[in-house]
Order: sequence, then structure tokens, then C-alpha cells
Amino acid sequence: MAPVKKKAKTEKVDNAEEAVLEYLRRNNRPYSATDIFNNLHGAVGKTAVQKILTQLVEKEEITGKAYGKQWVYCISQDKFETPSQEELDEMDKQIEALWQQVAQKKEENKQLASVFSGLNNSLTNSEIEERLGILEAENQKYEERLARLREGGKQISLEDKKKIDTEFENNRKLWRARKRMFNDIFNTITEFMPGKPKDLLEEQGIETDADAGVDINADPLAGL
Repeated sequence: MAPVKKKAKTEKVDNAEEAVLEYLRRNNRPYSATDIFNNLHGAVGKTAVQKILTQLVEKEEITGKAYGKQWVYCISQDKFETPSQEELDEMDKQIEALWQQVAQKKEENKQLASVFSGLNNSLTNSEIEERLGILEAENQKYEERLARLREGGKQISLEDKKKIDTEFENNRKLWRARKRMFNDIFNTITEFMPGKPKDLLEEQGIETDADAGVDINADPLAGL
């Protein structure tokens, strides 16, 4: 036979009236007699609770009101001290300070959310490794190019380099001028001629820059 479980012993209070009154004062909201009995966990008997509530109403310590067949009770609000204007002003300051803290926390939360979003949008480890491999390959290519330049022979002076650059630019200007002169003459000749101007170029064995695969604006040292 299974052992019979003992019921938990209910601890009674010494001053039942004070216990009921303190409960209503502490919670400051309406309760029925049954609610108070249950919330006090049997420390005051149910009949005693009802009797105490009736006595407290007569003493004007609490107020009672009937709702249908049930009565509810709450602490009389005039038992609470009315705060002074100074206390109300201090409460307003505290409320304002709390609102500022709320705004600050919202801003901090917004910043943290932004950081979290940025972390989610960052490259993964595999993507970082792939990108690193590409950069290493490019770096190797530049190192090889630099080595070829260093092994190419005697290094020219800055003065010689300046002369070469100047001569190159002068030749490129002359190239542009002659190209423009040829285009003007060729366009004038072929303006009223039958056939395609391109056919005439082929018949005369004339190659344009495009035919030769050269670009007047390209850097001839770009591939070095």
C-alpha cells in the first residue's frame, strides 16, 4: 500500500487582521475574500478573512463594493499620503531621467544591431581565403615584373628619363597631327566617290591604327 502523503502544514499568523490589512495595503488593488484567503495561503481562515474584511470596512480602513453576488475590497486611498509639489517635481525629474536612459539604450541597441548586421554581411572564411589567393597571385605578378625591370640592365638617370619622355610626347603629337591631316584629306577625297572608303584603303595598301593594332593613347611600357 502506497504511503499517504502528509499535507503541508499551514503556518498561521499571530495578527490576522493586520495580515489582511497589510496585504491589501501592499498590493493596493481590489480583491475578493476568496482571493485574499488563497493568496495568504491559508494563514488566515476563510471565515476569519470575511469577518476581518467586514470589520475593516466598518473602521473605514478599507472600502468594499458589491459586484453582482460578490464583494470586492481594496485599501482606502485616503490612507496614502498625498505627495507635496516638491515631491511631484522630483518624481517628474526621475521620470525624465528614466526616459533619457531609455532613449540612450535604444540608440545603443540600434548601434549594436548595425554592427551585428555588418558582421552578417562580412565575407565568410572561405571567401576571405579566395580573395587572399587572388591578391597573392597579383602580388606575385608585380614582384616578377619588378624583378625583370631590375635585371633589365643599366638604370637610366632621371634626366635621361625626362628626355625620353619629352621625345616620346613630341613624336606622339606629330603622330596625332599627321593622322588628323590624313583623315581630313582622305575624307575630302572620298566624300563624293562611289564605293566604300574602306575599300579604297585596302586597294592602296593603307593601314589605319586599328588595322595595325595600335592605340595612340596607350602606354608602350604598360606591359613591362
